[in-house]
Amino acid sequence: MESLLENFDDIWTLSLLLAACVAVPSGIIQGYAGFGGALFAVPLFALLFGPVAAFSIIVILMLTGQLQLISKAVRIADWKEVLPVAGPSVIALSLGVLFLVSADPGFIRRGMGVFILLITIFMMFGYRYAGKRRSLVGMATGTVAGSITGSFGVPAFPLSAIYFHNSASQPEIIRANVMMALTCTLIASIVGLSFQGVYDASILLRAAILYPIFTAGVFIGQYLFRVAPVEWFKKVTYGILICTALVLLVM
Repeated sequence: MESLLENFDDIWTLSLLLAACVAVPSGIIQGYAGFGGALFAVPLFALLFGPVAAFSIIVILMLTGQLQLISKAVRIADWKEVLPVAGPSVIALSLGVLFLVSADPGFIRRGMGVFILLITIFMMFGYRYAGKRRSLVGMATGTVAGSITGSFGVPAFPLSAIYFHNSASQPEIIRANVMMALTCTLIASIVGLSFQGVYDASILLRAAILYPIFTAGVFIGQYLFRVAPVEWFKKVTYGILICTALVLLVM
């Protein structure tokens, strides 16, 4: 705690204030649409703090933001569906983190822009996996998503969600499957980054400051979901994601 307090003056900068401004719409997007919040925050955090610190902060925000939902999801999730995706994703992500922490930050930022743009296009066109549900397909999906997430710090989990939503299971089970696979990915990200010595007092303090702001945005987004047109909000979200991706590509 003393170490965190000693670092407070060093991290309370314009960059952190701007990050707080980013955390609000990021939380709103996450709360309203259930996706896209991390995709929005990571590139802008990367411009403020660097790609590794940005990814390190956002995985903490995402994990702590859904802790209250995990206890129910873990009971009803179909682990025969979850493990073929989550297992390879965790392995690929853990290996990818080794590249993330050692590669040139400029290269990582441009890679972030490319993958965010591609993932956003996938979501815009509403692509759904319509093939047979085979374990090898789930493993391949998890491997690709984990590799992108670990290597470039881009939350590529929407790719895995596409696979889960092809299931004939009840909607609450599909939602639980998505949530538990995401949780496994987030935990693996934090563990992998910790082993690489990424987390220090400044990153932890930034995450602690941004968490309530991000969470407030989530609650606002959940409220807006009940009153704002879904299609309108999706268009705004996709537009924002494309713009942030293009900013990373030209910076």
